[in-house]
Order: sequence, then structure tokens, then C-alpha cells
Amino acid sequence: MAKQSKDAVKQEIQELAIGNYKSYPADYETATAVVSRNIQSLAKGYWDSREFKEVARDERLGINLEDYQHWTKEAYEAFMGANHQSLN
Repeated sequence: MAKQSKDAVKQEIQELAIGNYKSYPADYETATAVVSRNIQSLAKGYWDSREFKEVARDERLGINLEDYQHWTKEAYEAFMGANHQSLN
């Protein structure tokens, strides 16, 4: 994740999140409180697993944990919306 703009980082986080949603559907197709917790945990995992250069990049771009949390939630909403559309 060596992207240099906030939008590029957002896109990469959301692509990673959607990959998780596809890979572990049982974790994201359950009670709302559980899903919310799982999404927050996913964002925290991305945040905690950053390499030094990614930490420096995020600091330079003003990206914080709340951004990661917001982006993973947006990705979930888009993922669920796309899945709902494909079922109709």
C-alpha cells in the first residue's frame, strides 16, 4: 500500500475490504451488531498491520484510524448493494 494520495489509499483499503467480504461472507451476513463489530475489527487490522512507510504516508496525508473504519464501512455498503442488485 504505497499509494501517495488519500483517495488512492481509500480505494486500496476498500478493495481489500471487499475481498474480505467475499472471502468470509458468514462474518458479514449476520446480525447488524456483529457485522458492525467485524467491520471495525477489519479496519483495525488494516491499521495495525501497516508497514513503517505506510504509517509515514498516513501521517503525511492526515489519514487516521477513523478513515480506515469509514472506508471499510463504505465498502461494505457498496458490496452489499452490489450483491442485492445481482440477486434481483
